[in-house]
Amino acid sequence: MSRLFVITSFIFLTFVACQPNTSHQRPAVKDKSQDTELHRQSGITFLEGGLTHKMEKKSGITDTIFISVHKPDSAHIILESPTNTANIRIGQLFSPNGSADGPFGKVLEYRFKDTGQYYITVSESLMVGDHYNGAYQVRIINGLSK
Repeated sequence: MSRLFVITSFIFLTFVACQPNTSHQRPAVKDKSQDTELHRQSGITFLEGGLTHKMEKKSGITDTIFISVHKPDSAHIILESPTNTANIRIGQLFSPNGSADGPFGKVLEYRFKDTGQYYITVSESLMVGDHYNGAYQVRIINGLSK
């Protein structure tokens, strides 16, 4: 009887030891400390995060770019293209309360008084006859130069 008990115990322990780990581990969570630090330092970022947003312009189409204001601050919003002669401009800036301002040129200096989601439109200037198709980027530089 004791031999049967030992063999049964051995088989049972071997069976248990060979089972996969069934403890439930939480999935790894992305460390957002850098994102939080960016927001703390920046105050104003693109909705997707970061201070630079690359775009592709198609003539006749107005692009909409979302900006998150995490704390009231001043900023430069700058349009840059490979040739810097591209016929593009910041058409309008819309605030969280629905008010709009504009048109602007390739550089917008603005004091963001309210937190929330703003957006800008980028379009061709109708005063200039040249159409633009191509790459451009939008940069945010927090704080206005004195």
